Amino acid sequence: MNFSRPVPLLAAALLLAAAGAGALAGTPEEDWQAVVALDAGPGQKTDTPESAGNMVINHLAKQEAALRNFLGAHADDSHAFEAQIRLARLLQIRADFEGDENLRAESRHILEGLEKTVTPEQRPELEFAKLARLMRALKRGNTGQRDELLRVARRFQADYPTDRRIAALFTEVATLFDMQPKTKELILEDAQALAKEPDLKARIADDLKRVRLIGKEVPLSFTSVQGQEITISALAGKPVFVVFFAQSSPPAMAALSKLQQEVAKLPQGSIRVIGVDLDPKRESALEALKSLGLSWPTAWDGKSWESPMVRSLGINALPTVWLLDTKGRLKSLNGLDNAALQARELLRGR
Repeated sequence: MNFSRPVPLLAAALLLAAAGAGALAGTPEEDWQAVVALDAGPGQKTDTPESAGNMVINHLAKQEAALRNFLGAHADDSHAFEAQIRLARLLQIRADFEGDENLRAESRHILEGLEKTVTPEQRPELEFAKLARLMRALKRGNTGQRDELLRVARRFQADYPTDRRIAALFTEVATLFDMQPKTKELILEDAQALAKEPDLKARIADDLKRVRLIGKEVPLSFTSVQGQEITISALAGKPVFVVFFAQSSPPAMAALSKLQQEVAKLPQGSIRVIGVDLDPKRESALEALKSLGLSWPTAWDGKSWESPMVRSLGINALPTVWLLDTKGRLKSLNGLDNAALQARELLRGR
């Protein structure tokens, strides 16, 4: 989830969490278990992007306070190295929320400090943490930066070929290559060859299914919740955004709103938008559209992730926004990124 919140709100949340997490249990192991227990997440449900953002902020604050308290009380404990790795990662996440370069600098400083004391056994963890930090920094990087990240990931594989995280690492790296589908496919094929866990294998199979649709007409036809018969072939002649969403997913609802804003930048009637709703109830699909004043034709079959349409297209994350060209062929797996610009390029025949 990516929710941008004002810095004062986050600062206040951190102070409150620090006060709540200040009491240590006493022994290093008890305090460490308290840190690890926070990995389970907030344990709450939200129904709006704003409340979800607040929930994430508060949980990050609790994790940061717990880590800082642990390191303050047990700096020489065997878990101190991992605590610093975790804190560096968390500060990078906070930096993404706030856009605060000081937090990024502190995260980098922690990892650089560990270089002075790292043992050979700890080295893979430190190198993986540095790679993960680089990956977060390059979420919106250019082609050269993404290629550098891939080079670093392959170097990690060469240095630590038996590391259990390599398949998952390549799968995550591949998410940054939506605009380079051939490279993305090669990375995913490498990950597929290494993956052992069933869930990861299933995710990679979905990811490959999507990337292999690039340049092909999307086999999509349905009766919308509004009662319209929709086929991609009937929409030929204009670019088409396809947005997969659910009212129960705050990030997906935020994506609907963002796409609505991007579409408003384009000449009226120059593009089309269709939706695929994964909520279990039809009313949720209608409410999601109504809340934003949208009339986009939307598919809904009540089968959520098990929908034959969803499974056939390899959709495994919300939100997902595709852009189809004027002949109904999948042009972009990340249609939400500079959506208006991508659509204009298609309208110009690029």
